[in-house]
Amino acid sequence: MGKPVTGARETTSGVTPAIRLRHPVEDDHPLLVAVVDEWWGGRRVRASLPRLWLQHFTGTSVVAQRDAGGTPVGFVIGFVSPDHPHLAYLHLIGVAPGHRRKGVGRTLVERWAEVVRARGASRATTIAWPGDPAGLAFLRAVGFAVDAGPGTRALYGTAAHTDWNREGDDQAVLHREL
Repeated sequence: MGKPVTGARETTSGVTPAIRLRHPVEDDHPLLVAVVDEWWGGRRVRASLPRLWLQHFTGTSVVAQRDAGGTPVGFVIGFVSPDHPHLAYLHLIGVAPGHRRKGVGRTLVERWAEVVRARGASRATTIAWPGDPAGLAFLRAVGFAVDAGPGTRALYGTAAHTDWNREGDDQAVLHREL
């Protein structure tokens, strides 16, 4: 079991029963990769969560569980940039479908923001596929704004960068002040 998040407390959000927040451990990897594609409605997301995230970025990542021994119901993986310590990057956030719209995702993002802010970050960045209206709506709801600056074009009604990481990988870039 992972260490409780610094300053962790049982958290209630909306109608969700209390959830326990903790830092992930490597042993969480099989549990999370077993469900991420399902949590993303069948999209192939598993490759975005290699084991290294749960070996090297646990101190800036958070897992939500319903109880101390329970299966994770959500997670956020991110880090503070070693080259730009005022910047944090939110790599991946997931919430089990049965726990959505109950405050779990918002609780995870806010706790993650506290963790990276305590490490000196003042701004966060993330990316999202411009054809994912639910994901973009969630990120906007937790304070991220889409970068519509130079180099973007409208894709699926959202400002996005073409070929962000590789050919065919169009992404909206979002920022949030911490």
